[in-house]
Amino acid sequence: MYIPSGPKGEHLFVVILGPKLLSSYGQQELYVIVPICSAIPNIEHECPLDPSCHPFLRHDSYADFSNAQIRNKSDLCEYVAKSLWRAGEDVSAAVLNRITESLFKSKRIPRYIKRDFL
Repeated sequence: MYIPSGPKGEHLFVVILGPKLLSSYGQQELYVIVPICSAIPNIEHECPLDPSCHPFLRHDSYADFSNAQIRNKSDLCEYVAKSLWRAGEDVSAAVLNRITESLFKSKRIPRYIKRDFL
């Protein structure tokens, strides 16, 4: 899905895990979403992605695990229904697997996601 960022742009976010029920978050299905960001030159990223990974990508990018979020299903559906966010093209199964595998190895994933979701 595409989520607005800044005055003119939007970021691609990928839903990588879920649904999951966690009583500490209420009784809604939860998902982990991860933003895909522009790669920073001369920095090694945990999960680099090239433009061929998704039609939205125009240059080298990466899955930014430090900004991963847990979102509930009703918020995801509401934001898309109200056109605050927009649904996008799915990533391939291979790309989704690569992002998910990298997530489990990541040292940058927020602690609350590791504690509550993984």
